[in-house]
Amino acid sequence: MVHFDRNYRFLQFHFTIMAKLQKNFIPIQLILWLLFAGLILSIGYFTERTDFYFFISQYLAAFFIFYLIWLKLGQYNFKSILFGVIILRLLLIFALPELSNDFYRFIWDGEIMTKGINPFAYTPNELISHIGFMDSAYMRELYHGMGELSQRHYSCYPVLNQFLFLIPTLFTDSVVTNVILLKIIVILADIGAVFFALKIAKILKIETNKIWLYFLNPFIILEFSGNLHFEGVMIFFLLGAVYFVLKQNWWMGGVMLGLAIQVKLIPLMLLPFFFKKLGFKNSVGFTAMTLFVTLAIGAILLNESYMANMLASINEYFVSFEFNASVFYIIREIGFQTHGYDTVRTVGPFLSKMAAVLILLLAVFRAYRNDLDLLKGIMFAFLIYYTFATTVHPWYIALILIFSVFTTYKFGLVWSLVAMLSYFAYGNADFNESPILLIAEYVLVFGVLAFEIYKYWDKEAIGLQLKTFFKQ
Repeated sequence: MVHFDRNYRFLQFHFTIMAKLQKNFIPIQLILWLLFAGLILSIGYFTERTDFYFFISQYLAAFFIFYLIWLKLGQYNFKSILFGVIILRLLLIFALPELSNDFYRFIWDGEIMTKGINPFAYTPNELISHIGFMDSAYMRELYHGMGELSQRHYSCYPVLNQFLFLIPTLFTDSVVTNVILLKIIVILADIGAVFFALKIAKILKIETNKIWLYFLNPFIILEFSGNLHFEGVMIFFLLGAVYFVLKQNWWMGGVMLGLAIQVKLIPLMLLPFFFKKLGFKNSVGFTAMTLFVTLAIGAILLNESYMANMLASINEYFVSFEFNASVFYIIREIGFQTHGYDTVRTVGPFLSKMAAVLILLLAVFRAYRNDLDLLKGIMFAFLIYYTFATTVHPWYIALILIFSVFTTYKFGLVWSLVAMLSYFAYGNADFNESPILLIAEYVLVFGVLAFEIYKYWDKEAIGLQLKTFFKQ
């Protein structure tokens, strides 16, 4: 009851401010921008992750205001909107991430590289036994801050990402300063992504204001500029790869995709989606360039042993980690009923293989010579991947959201609204998830998706493709 009283007073205060500003003839759009900025500041600086109800009420209010702002963006020019997008990100530059402790591991990996230690050679637990290694209060803060899960695993972040972690640690031994410098990298990548998204929108001849459904979204602002996730950097390179492929510049497309893979490995699965667009000859060059960039950067830090260490940590996402899943949680519940224990170690790898097969079939049997179809294919590939994943952290949905804004599909936008319900787990000591909120999240997302597939898919074209397939 205390939570609801607090949330009611908070919202009542904001609407009182809105009424007073309106009375003094301040334009409603300015009021909305100020309220939006105020909510971003409040979540970033004054909301603890354990206070779920306070957090989610502010987030829902911020999302509602964001959408009201987006509906009226036609009255602004591009530079004005970009200015607002940058300012909203800079508001969070001094805030330590509250909804994720991954940043401690980022800084740890960068810091041990300054000491000449390969981040793939040892787990943090192995390093603390080194004489004098933990004498520094700074290193102890990083070690304890990353949490037990990260302490016992090798780093899972690819080599280019490791060098991004290294940059701030060359200049400072302060956690706060490191966070600020890492956020600057993420914000710069976000700004770069704006320009690639704008170019892609112009190629597709779609309304350019649609890209702000991603860049102005409080979900993206809070998860990247606030919680410091490097998916934002990966998306910058991935959009660059898509743009150059659409322009038939296969070698630059390959370079950008290789860089994206070296931030997060997941774009590697997208290679087959570009082949039909590029044609056979260019596809060979594109693939060769992508693999060359990926392997050349990887070779700087990875040998056979270190690669095995990194892949072992990545494998844990399929055999040990469980969070905010959909299909897996249904199968897991069946496993509890039939076997009496959690079947994640067998079911997780099986689901990942099933996702890989479905993604490959999607790439092979759908024609992606059309520019828009290429982006739809990538969007659905990520959807398949995360539908069968055992772990779906909210910020993963950014990959679906960014490609959905170029299409008529809105389920990605809906997911960016309800994904934050998963943070309920931080509101209790055992990090238990809420089955009711999980059901609400996925019923809404897959319900909207099913409606949109029925509404938008060309049923005649699908029927023709099926007839052709079966005749063969």
